[in-house]
Amino acid sequence: MKSKTIILNLLPVFIPFALLALVELSLWIVDAYPQPPLFYNVTEGDTSYTQINSQVGERYFDKAIMPVPNLYPQKFSSEKRTETIRIFCLGGSTTAGFPYEMTVPFSQQLALLLKADYPGRDFEVINMGLSAINSFTIVDWIPDILKQQPDLILLYMGHNEFYGAYGTGSTISLGHDGRIVRLILKMQKFRVVQMISSIIRGFSDPLSAGANPTLMEKVIDDKFIESNSVLRIKTRENFSANLDVILNACKSAGVPVVLSNLVSNIKDQIPLDMTSNPQRTSTKANKLYLKGLREFRQGDTTTAHISLTRAKNNDQVPFRGNDYLNEILQVKAGRFAHPIVDMKSAFRRASNSSIPGNELFSDHLHPNPIGYHLMAREFRKAIDRTDLLPMTSIQDTTMLPILVTDLDWEIGAVHIFKLMQRWPFGNRSVDYTNYAPLYNDMTVQLAKEYLFDHHVWSKAHSDMADYYLDLGDLNNACLEYQAIIEMFPGKTEYYSKLVECAKQARLWELVKQTCEKAVEITTSRGMIYFNLAISHRMTGNIEEAMTYIELAIKAPELTRVQAANVRFTYARFLLEVQKPSEAASVLTELLNDSPDFVKAQELLNRLVN
Repeated sequence: MKSKTIILNLLPVFIPFALLALVELSLWIVDAYPQPPLFYNVTEGDTSYTQINSQVGERYFDKAIMPVPNLYPQKFSSEKRTETIRIFCLGGSTTAGFPYEMTVPFSQQLALLLKADYPGRDFEVINMGLSAINSFTIVDWIPDILKQQPDLILLYMGHNEFYGAYGTGSTISLGHDGRIVRLILKMQKFRVVQMISSIIRGFSDPLSAGANPTLMEKVIDDKFIESNSVLRIKTRENFSANLDVILNACKSAGVPVVLSNLVSNIKDQIPLDMTSNPQRTSTKANKLYLKGLREFRQGDTTTAHISLTRAKNNDQVPFRGNDYLNEILQVKAGRFAHPIVDMKSAFRRASNSSIPGNELFSDHLHPNPIGYHLMAREFRKAIDRTDLLPMTSIQDTTMLPILVTDLDWEIGAVHIFKLMQRWPFGNRSVDYTNYAPLYNDMTVQLAKEYLFDHHVWSKAHSDMADYYLDLGDLNNACLEYQAIIEMFPGKTEYYSKLVECAKQARLWELVKQTCEKAVEITTSRGMIYFNLAISHRMTGNIEEAMTYIELAIKAPELTRVQAANVRFTYARFLLEVQKPSEAASVLTELLNDSPDFVKAQELLNRLVN
């Protein structure tokens, strides 16, 4: 009797949970309201890949009311090979490489550095940077990332702790208590929660027709956050707690982590609480900034750096990570025994004036291609402090971004032009006729066509190469093709374009390297072998040239003209190695098939006379 009473008393508690469980099961059965996955599987031929879901941002951003940022849709082998080193780069828009793409982000620059330093190893450097996210999103992702067998995780995050999704000053909010935010993020994996969220989003006001706001404008709730406010305290607490969750998860999985402190443009960026203030009322941050500029002009760069750093820290529109976030990062690195990159000091050393400014940044905090390459170098050096790889020196000594062309710089500049006209930088209408080219009218034209029309990066760079070829600028044309091949190694048509361009420029090592890559991805190898033979011949290795020309002769796919040219070249090689009778036999056979080959007849006549 007593047990029945207890059961009856508990029924009102269990019934709602039972109904929710029934709804959840029903949604699973009909596959309704799934949470956008972070990864999904794809198959190409016989190979299974894990694909990053570029639309995973829809977990956090409502596409009906704001632009949704995308991840780069990178893929990697589902079955990790034993020789593969898999590195995940996590963070916000700086990790993504904004406002640039493809070869510019520090993840890709790092991949290029590692490839040069360890030519016998296979590296997968995976860019998980997403604009307008902060540490809460990384907390949400880390369990799925750890399932992908990472060998190393690089963390560069902190700038978005106020205004990124679920930040203390964001319109995307679940309150300011980090424990509740993390709990709700876990619950969002349930389909019934996704259904409820979808219903709530249905009541949101959609974007008005013709509206084209920036993501920065749409994610801001509290535009001005005072230096000693409760929101600042909660931000520090949440960032610290989120780092604990992330680093404890990595520790449990046995995955090493490299952290970095945050760096931003302090010399050439007016405090944003000044630029975003319509009345232009002077602020404490702006007074400190003007003081720093005066000290800089007087040649006192040490004191100027202190004043300009204080200006950034007191900015009431805190888009640039405050130094107390750097202090938290330093503490966590020590507590968890992880290396930490001192990016602030690296940028100071690389700055012309020892104070980071526009020479390394494209805006208030996103580096330009030189800055992104610098970030890659610093992470590369930090990897030496792990046990991941044997120590070796960095082979690249140029300090310049690798495979980044003028067009990439122009694309970034055009991309960011709109951002710099709107809040918090100003409140001006966006008129691209006011855009001043970084290079020339052609780079601007192709950048705009890429960003506003076809969105095909390889086409933009191919068009740029065509422009350079028309000018006779072979070196820059080759660079465009090299960049395409690096990012899209399966686009076989660009190998032959690069080889022909490099041959005209007499860049024989580049011809050789390109052909060696092409051999691995195609079965039509006749002309590849031929060009390998030519490159070895031109670099003084006639023995290797003979090997490849003999392989080229056997290729079944050669056209009649190609086969004749290959055999003629073979005859010339035979003469170089002092085999005139064999050369004569090759030429005689060639002329039987192609009696109108005048140069072959002339060479044979010289041999027999």
